[in-house]
Amino acid sequence: MKLLRHPLSLSQIANYSFWFMLASSIFGGALLLALLFRHEHINDAHQVTKAAYESLFVLKYETERLLTTSELQSQKELLFEAARQFDSRFKPLTARPHPNIKEWSGFAHIITEEIQKIRIVLQAPLFDPRSMMEKSLLRRLGEGLVSEPHTENYVQIRDLTNAIAYLKQYEDFLLDELRALEQHEQNQHATQLEHIKFWLLVLILSAISTLIALAFSLSKGIKKIEINLLGTQEELRSALFELEQKQKKLEDQRNLLDHMAHHDALTGIPNRLLFLEKLRTLLEITRRTGEQLAVWFLDLDRFKEINDSFGHNIGDMVLQEVAHRLTDAAGNASVARLGGDEFALIVENIRDRTDAEAVITRFMSSLQHPLFVEHHEIYITCSAGASLFPQEAQSAEALLRNADSAMYHAKDEGKNTYAFYNQEMTRRAYERVTMESALRKALKNEEFVLHYQPQINMLTNKIVGFEALVRWQHSELGLVSPAKFIPIAEETGLIIDIGAWVLETACRTLMQWRSEGLEVGYMAVNISAKQLLHGQLEYAIPDFLKRIGYPKNALELELTESMIMRNPDYARKIFTRLRTEGIKIAIDDFGTGYSSLAYLKHLPIDTLKIDQSFVRPLPQSHSDGQIVRSIIHLCQGLGLGIIAEGVETEQQSHFLHQHGCTHAQGYLYAKPLDAAGAKSILSALKQ
Repeated sequence: MKLLRHPLSLSQIANYSFWFMLASSIFGGALLLALLFRHEHINDAHQVTKAAYESLFVLKYETERLLTTSELQSQKELLFEAARQFDSRFKPLTARPHPNIKEWSGFAHIITEEIQKIRIVLQAPLFDPRSMMEKSLLRRLGEGLVSEPHTENYVQIRDLTNAIAYLKQYEDFLLDELRALEQHEQNQHATQLEHIKFWLLVLILSAISTLIALAFSLSKGIKKIEINLLGTQEELRSALFELEQKQKKLEDQRNLLDHMAHHDALTGIPNRLLFLEKLRTLLEITRRTGEQLAVWFLDLDRFKEINDSFGHNIGDMVLQEVAHRLTDAAGNASVARLGGDEFALIVENIRDRTDAEAVITRFMSSLQHPLFVEHHEIYITCSAGASLFPQEAQSAEALLRNADSAMYHAKDEGKNTYAFYNQEMTRRAYERVTMESALRKALKNEEFVLHYQPQINMLTNKIVGFEALVRWQHSELGLVSPAKFIPIAEETGLIIDIGAWVLETACRTLMQWRSEGLEVGYMAVNISAKQLLHGQLEYAIPDFLKRIGYPKNALELELTESMIMRNPDYARKIFTRLRTEGIKIAIDDFGTGYSSLAYLKHLPIDTLKIDQSFVRPLPQSHSDGQIVRSIIHLCQGLGLGIIAEGVETEQQSHFLHQHGCTHAQGYLYAKPLDAAGAKSILSALKQ
């Protein structure tokens, strides 16, 4: 009632309103500062969680790639670097008073221990880059999978893949926990932002109200205050917009990481990981619908030659173009790059093999047209193998493994073709793995022996030298023919060690014979393609001969013409170096390859060996006789020595001698003999 008798003036109301709004603003400002401090604390915690989560995500990705990549050496380094990053970024998280930190630390400790175990396993000789033959662990495991797996290599690879699977389980467990924590902190972040926005709005409203109250007493400064207020609003709006942009950027980065984990970086098509995930999903659907599907495994033929000839940049462009053509030819089929020059296809809803063949024939037809890459016109073909579901396998891994076996069968059939899987292919793959394991044991157990076949001067009928021929004295199989184990030794790289043993044993045998007074001119030793390309022959052989005191001009290296013509310029460089050290060079199986006479006249070689496929039909075959005469005349014109292989009859010997061939070897003169038998022949000639 008293207030009603003495009403307040407008100036008093404005004054009271000013102080009330000022007090409210101070309180709101203090609360806002507290909220901002809390927001900064939440954001710092979120950054620690985010760093731990992202490092674990990368570690999981590098762990999965360890199974699929063929570049095992570099992938090991990436995996261990990712493990180090994870360890350093997870430690700050353990200082947080979270109820699950102790459990998470246990998971992180298990992950670290499992990676250390994998590091130890990867130090085994099996995982040397040369032993892996540019194959992924999954492929190696696939080649060794049989009903009773017991080979040492299979066990090692299987244990490694099991260890990786065990590691991935704990990575997934911890990844889920960190994802949940990150989501919780992100929700806290969003809630805190909403509170800040609310109190900002309260402050703005309080400020506006204060300005209205001040307008009655401070009319001259109202315009300046309004301008400042608008500027503050714009800054706050900009800050909020920047926060939203950063959040969107984080989401985009996470999507990019997910895309990179499931797609091939070079071609952009799905990788092995996404391919297997989709295949597993399709198998579940197909089981319910009762339909069929086919899995194709494709490998480019002689792709290494493109890399060697044009460089890896051109090779990468070829892979990109092949992936583009494969995608076009596939239509609705799912495509993927498994690694290197290997691709895969899933063809759904097929009725029979004809439906599965349609896709692969379209793709092979597209490869008949050249690829134009950086002004180069490149032709390339592929070999492919298919496995059908549900007839031939029930799991994604088994389907892919069977298709891989069928692809190898297509390559054995001459490349640029395709094949469908059958059980015989698995048996042959098992034999191949078993043979490789046995070869490694043979080297260790010294099961290889040398036989020596004399080379005869047909004019004097005297022995001028011996060719050293490797044999495998297996403890159970007996004497194994080189035709069975040399191709596998070539493929696995074991031929380098075998070839080094042959060279050393043959040379020491000749030195032993000469020390006993036996007359033997030289020793001929066969050299493989792997030795020529990777064995550094031009340095290793002369150094070895000097070290043991081997007589000069008493060693002849035999190489096939097809091997030489793969890279004649490189071969000429090596041969020139060897010739300066007194080592003779012979071209073996001459006439069966594709020698260029333009290169042949420039190669520093001493001898051509006429392949026995031309000698065997003599003298009845007119065409073979013409070829043999041409080779003899070629050698005479180039001043080269000549040896005929596989001479078994007097008629063959007479024909060769009549047309100018001076040297020969074959059953007519002597079969390949062990060291004792060859020595006995030399001893008889000495008497």
